[in-house]
Amino acid sequence: MSTIPTHSNQSADLPKSKILLFCISMILLIAAAAPIFFRSNSEFDLVFKTYAKLLLQGEDIYHEGSVFMYPPWMAFICIPFTPLPQWLSRLTWGTINIFFLYLAIDCAWKISKAIFPSTNKFGWIAFIVGLICAATYFLNCLSHQQFDVIIAGTIIYGCLQLSKNKDTNAGLLLGIAAACKLTPLLFLPYLIYRFRWKATLAFVVGFLFCNFIPDIILGLPKEGRPRPIIFIERFLAPMTKPDFVPGTWGSEIIYNQSLAGSAKRFTQTHLETKEGKYSVIIENDNSQSSKVKMVLISLVLFGTAMTVFCWGLPGIPNELNAPGSAQIALEVSMILCAMLLLSPMSSKAHFGILILPAFCIARMLESQKKILAFCFLVIPLAMGILLNKDLSGANVYTLLLWIAGVTWTTISLFLGNAIFRYSRKQEHPNQA
Repeated sequence: MSTIPTHSNQSADLPKSKILLFCISMILLIAAAAPIFFRSNSEFDLVFKTYAKLLLQGEDIYHEGSVFMYPPWMAFICIPFTPLPQWLSRLTWGTINIFFLYLAIDCAWKISKAIFPSTNKFGWIAFIVGLICAATYFLNCLSHQQFDVIIAGTIIYGCLQLSKNKDTNAGLLLGIAAACKLTPLLFLPYLIYRFRWKATLAFVVGFLFCNFIPDIILGLPKEGRPRPIIFIERFLAPMTKPDFVPGTWGSEIIYNQSLAGSAKRFTQTHLETKEGKYSVIIENDNSQSSKVKMVLISLVLFGTAMTVFCWGLPGIPNELNAPGSAQIALEVSMILCAMLLLSPMSSKAHFGILILPAFCIARMLESQKKILAFCFLVIPLAMGILLNKDLSGANVYTLLLWIAGVTWTTISLFLGNAIFRYSRKQEHPNQA
């Protein structure tokens, strides 16, 4: 990327090196994202464009059996794609995704720079290590033509704005991302915890605007109630019922790599071999659901206590006021991991956003804590390579998903960023 350290010893050569790096980066990005330009009958066509048409026609986008299980914002912003020819729609959507992929990686690298001032030579190593940890998830998203690269780019750019103390910009960007999928709402309590009131207000404004602008422009649906309310009633309210099994969502359980999805998979499925291939067999016994809920609640409470312990008291410590703060980089990295772990559904395509937590730990490979950093990167690196189905094969791929390889990756990155955040607090007790 254009932000990767270069080896040039002559300042006059620096612009040429950056231009060359930018060109190489763009060629690699376009080549890697080629499926988004050519694949037909993808999620973008079958889900987002389809429901954008229904939204435009005033139909119920949350009808019985609906596969659109998101707030209305993403369907609304796909309306301009509906009249386009298929080739132009794919080309436009692919170009937008390439831009946001570059934005996500570039911003994550810039934010992580505060963790440890890597030398030019080592910067390449840290960059490649972090990229290996997240690349397979980005490619999965691009292959299926989903929204998650755009969401990742928006969130990480918002985090960059937050690290620069541009709170209004940060809040708006994070609020817009939360309107796409609700998991970025986790940033709202963080902003309140850190007394970032401008960012908090901007977040709420951006979130509410994006959720209700479809009803304001297109009018209410036939039910006569706002679509966000209908979405809550049909998809979120059932999750509060006593008989609801955590991890249940509109997708195959093997792909749900959140804590809830993994817990359900461990208690209600098993692997069988059929004709030399692994198959996931779902058991209809829900007797373990109450135990799963207790385990999840315990994990959430433990994670919350650990977070507060590592971060310190609420408010804005002196170090957090400095632009490019290492503390902010580590804290937002923890939130990104928690978003994925606490979601009712986190598929493989959602995890590209781990690029920031991975970069933060990869930067520490040059520090005195290199052995500790390496320990937290072992699982992410292994999963980043082996969860490429073309490299590992179908059986290994299925096995790693079943044992929650992506979940363990996220937990490892969360713990690594948490420990390094705590060490910052110990090193600077008056600032952290």
